[in-house]
This record gives sequence, C-alpha cells and structure tokens, in this order.
Amino acid sequence: MASKKHRQSSGHFAGVPDKVMCHPDYIALSYTAKALLFEFALQYRGKNNGKLCAIYSQLKPRGWKSEATLRKALKELIASNLILVSKIGMYGNGGRQPNFYAITWQPVYQIAGFTMDMAPTNTPIRQFSIELRAISTPETKLSLNR
Repeated sequence: MASKKHRQSSGHFAGVPDKVMCHPDYIALSYTAKALLFEFALQYRGKNNGKLCAIYSQLKPRGWKSEATLRKALKELIASNLILVSKIGMYGNGGRQPNFYAITWQPVYQIAGFTMDMAPTNTPIRQFSIELRAISTPETKLSLNR
C-alpha cells in the first residue's frame, strides 16, 4: 500500500519561475532588485497581479533600509521589463495612493473595485520560455533542459 504524502505547511509559496531566473534580464539585476522581485512574488496570490505595491513603510520591517534603494530597485525592475506599472499613484484629498505593479510572467487580472491604467491580459505579458529559446546561451540551455 502506498503511503500518503504528508504536507508540513499549507502556507503560501512565493517564487520566481526558473525560466525567469535563467533569463539574461534577471541575471543582470542587482541583488536589491532581485530581492524586491521576490517581495512582489510574496505579494502575488494568484489573481491579484496588477495590484502589487512596494511601499517603504511596509518593506522596512522586512529589512529594507532606504527609500532611495527601493526606488533604484523599482527603476531597475521596470527597465528590465520584469515588472510594469499597472496604476500610477496620486496625491490629493489629504491622502496618497501608491503606484501599483504587475509581474510580467503572469497575466494581469481584472480586480473587482480596482481600476488600473492598463487593460487586463489573458496571457502573461512576457513569454520567458519562448524568449530563452531565441537567445540560446549556456545559462538558458540549463533552464530549457529542465
């Protein structure tokens, strides 16, 4: 009789797919940009892509030491097209709204009660596995052989 697999944790899994991590755009990132990408992966819950944020006051308890470092990492992730701005934040009426982001390896979803500055997508914005086949470097070959 086969034994049952025992699950030790039913917690949320935060990860970045290997096809993304083997892509030259990811490999070229600084360590802080990679750390921020994993913060976005932690926020992603399956249907909230497009409503991810990077607010210093929320990231400071997680070890982020500087708003300037956070801004630099955001710019780097946007420039590498690993995240995109889904809604531009604003100030006014005595409050402020942060920028919201989407990871590019997942579809951007329509979220009830939340209006984005971009249209939702049915497929991911980037197809990393297809891009890796076109690039074909030793690092990407490792990823393709899995």
